[in-house]
Amino acid sequence: MKTYFSDLRLISSAITVAVRLLSVFVILGLYELSIYILPKEIEFVSEIAVLTCLVFGVFGILPIQEKISGFLKSTFVSEYLSDDPGSSRLAHRRFDSEGLIKNVFPELVRLTNSNFGKLAILKNDLVHYELYTYAHKKQRKVNTFEGINPRAALLTYILNKRSGAMIGEPDQNKIINEDFVSLRANFILPFVFREKLFGFLAVSNIPKDNVRHELGFLAGKCALAVHNQILSSQIAENKKYRKELENAGKIRKFLESPEPPMVGDIKIDLLSREPGELLEFFQSPSGDFYFVFLRLSVTNAVSVLALCYILGTLYSSRLNGESKNVLQIKSLVEDNLKEISWTERYDLAAGMVEKETGKISLRFVGKKFKLFDASKPDRNLASIGWENIETPGKDALFLTWNDRNIISFQHLGIQP
Repeated sequence: MKTYFSDLRLISSAITVAVRLLSVFVILGLYELSIYILPKEIEFVSEIAVLTCLVFGVFGILPIQEKISGFLKSTFVSEYLSDDPGSSRLAHRRFDSEGLIKNVFPELVRLTNSNFGKLAILKNDLVHYELYTYAHKKQRKVNTFEGINPRAALLTYILNKRSGAMIGEPDQNKIINEDFVSLRANFILPFVFREKLFGFLAVSNIPKDNVRHELGFLAGKCALAVHNQILSSQIAENKKYRKELENAGKIRKFLESPEPPMVGDIKIDLLSREPGELLEFFQSPSGDFYFVFLRLSVTNAVSVLALCYILGTLYSSRLNGESKNVLQIKSLVEDNLKEISWTERYDLAAGMVEKETGKISLRFVGKKFKLFDASKPDRNLASIGWENIETPGKDALFLTWNDRNIISFQHLGIQP
């Protein structure tokens, strides 16, 4: 028998008693109604009324009673603190760590007769912990760096202490004792599920043995709740990015030019393209062609979305007539990368091929680009920091990135 009854447990017990009494009155009312409705000429009226109430009570009243009790407990009491199996199943389905923090955390502190406690909850990155404090019936969130270090020896230590760890135990070392002091804790209860630490409770009092048993049971529920919360968040995030990746692929496939353009007498050949690269050609009203090569340092769903965003910006700029030279094209791409908070490294080449003169203008961002004549492959014609202007001769010009040929330019009007 429990020696300590908290406010929430008193509320839970009151709800259970109230709902059961209501069920008894409903069944008694049904019995009186049956007596009143059944014809008096029938023998065994009372027995028939009792049988009717019994059937209706088993198959109707009891399920409704459980539903009402579960609803009231989920409203006024946390599902994780309820002994009702239906409420526990509801808690596991909801994946609600907010309810765990709001209702269960203060209850766990009260069960230990402590006035102060800290709760650590594992974040979705499966590395860091969010910390919450409870003191004098007030609850607040604190920054992670003010609390437990995710690589602290304390986490490894309490992982093997399913029933809780007390300060000053024989197998504790100096560092672990310091962690206890920094948390202002005399007792730490870990939340472990499948050999993974999903959080812990640190309180100022050491609970009694019978309370520690109950705390251990609730700790298992807490670990499962945090695990399900993280799992559901990861599933939702993966579905979101998978859908966005599919849409981005459709947009990019629709907008990409199937073949490189022919600009006057200049033949342009696309030699290679890899994932994580954007290579597009845009024609100006005068007939000149701009081209952009953008290589991002990472290739994932986010990078594909970034490339599609840049692609849409370039097309919009072309339709509005905003891009009139190579410098504007280069600045447009860089400004939009900053706008979407792209912090990873990238390589960018923006260029233009003039229809009348056949001149090629290029600007670069990154050190892996090279522009060379086919007759002199060791000589780099391009430099970073200003606009490079070249005119293809009898031999083709090659633009490379990281020693990989990307585009070739050749003047077809000049015979070799």
